[in-house]
Amino acid sequence: MKRKSENLDTTVLVRRVDGYDRDAIRKCVLQGMKEFRYDPHGSVFVKPNVVFAAGAGSSGTAAYTDPAVLGSTLLALSDAGAARIDVGEKTAIGYPTRLSYRNAGYYREVREAWKRGNADMGIFCIEEERRQEVFIGGIVHESLRIPRKMARADSLVYLPKLKCHCVSTMTGAVKLNVGICCDDERSRHHDYLLDDKIVDLLSAAYPDFIVMDAIDVGVGNEAVPLRRKLGLLIMGRNPMAVDLVGARLLGSSPEEVPYLRRAIERGYGPGKIKDITLIGDITSLKALDDHARRHLVHDEEFYRWQDIDTEFKRLGTPLRFYWGPTRERDGMKCRTGCVMGLKMFFGFIEQIGGPECFARAKPSLIIVGKHDAPIDAAGADAFLIGSCTEATVNGARKIHRIDHCYTTAVELSMIIRGKLGLPAPIYYPSLTIPLVRSMIAASFMKSVNLRYLQDAAYFLRKGLLKRL
Repeated sequence: MKRKSENLDTTVLVRRVDGYDRDAIRKCVLQGMKEFRYDPHGSVFVKPNVVFAAGAGSSGTAAYTDPAVLGSTLLALSDAGAARIDVGEKTAIGYPTRLSYRNAGYYREVREAWKRGNADMGIFCIEEERRQEVFIGGIVHESLRIPRKMARADSLVYLPKLKCHCVSTMTGAVKLNVGICCDDERSRHHDYLLDDKIVDLLSAAYPDFIVMDAIDVGVGNEAVPLRRKLGLLIMGRNPMAVDLVGARLLGSSPEEVPYLRRAIERGYGPGKIKDITLIGDITSLKALDDHARRHLVHDEEFYRWQDIDTEFKRLGTPLRFYWGPTRERDGMKCRTGCVMGLKMFFGFIEQIGGPECFARAKPSLIIVGKHDAPIDAAGADAFLIGSCTEATVNGARKIHRIDHCYTTAVELSMIIRGKLGLPAPIYYPSLTIPLVRSMIAASFMKSVNLRYLQDAAYFLRKGLLKRL
């Protein structure tokens, strides 16, 4: 592979990989580490993308970094001289990471890599471990508590999954940092300040080497995406550069990816795709565009559950959606809070109940934001979702209020349940029994690891004393 530039920060390696062949991926990763002069000495923290994984491959199979990419990277790191490798992640808010690990096959993958490799390896759930505070000085986060094993690692390796996202357009290496936050700090300004929050996190964790899984990409909603074959591994040392290439493959410019646009505005670069040097199997923007055009058709499924009104029309449902502004002074709508939770919630419902279940739903109103004009419910139930929601609803059979900011898909599953006449995940034993077991196990591990004690001490030191 001939290099056109010696600037590793703006160089991205793109390799064609037909499928999830572990030996082929391992060789590619080893070549990438050599190309980018990444020396995985000492302790390495590996961060995959596991937003959600359901049991038996029923849904979300393209929502996480494929286990073959994880296992192959672990072995490549071991081959290159890493002494200790720890895999860590925090999955979607309210959902235990250990359950997603199990459903994704991660425990088995790490165990097999440990047997075959030369390095000590382990896998842990970020929400179950003690944390270490690091200073950020950002717009949303002044400081952040990240897992100790991550804070004390000698280097960081990120394994993002390239996929669409219902409010951020895409998920890549930069946005992967959201998964270093536990639910308490992850929920903080997961709203109209989400893009600034994501950029803040680059100060807490900036990867030394990145392997993006774009062999199969996820299109549609990020929690339960549809799988499309793209056949690429994308590697680099700069998360911005890797994400610009990923965005281009999905057909988006940096301006169309909110967190990338905000990162560029705050001084992160490169800011333009033309500033990136492509090496490997694809070395020009034309070749990159041609490859994407052959594999990623921007059809209706590509945008599935990106817009609630569009999906309600497709499904012929009696559900009605009202979305008003969050801030009265400028009429701005919050696209990254409760609306995102609704998109994930309805996307998951369609996965478990099929599209036909929406036609059988009870006539209901889903209301988010502020509405000056009265809304006529015509005898239907009305659901006011989010702390900022204000509306005068006339003729409602019953009004339900969920006063959370923001309301997550998990909360919607537990609170709304079957009130909409849709299949309720909470009533599926195959889903709820493993969930309850995992939550109990997670709570036990928090006790064993003194995480509860640490959080209590932190509250006394930082929270209670300030209030007193």
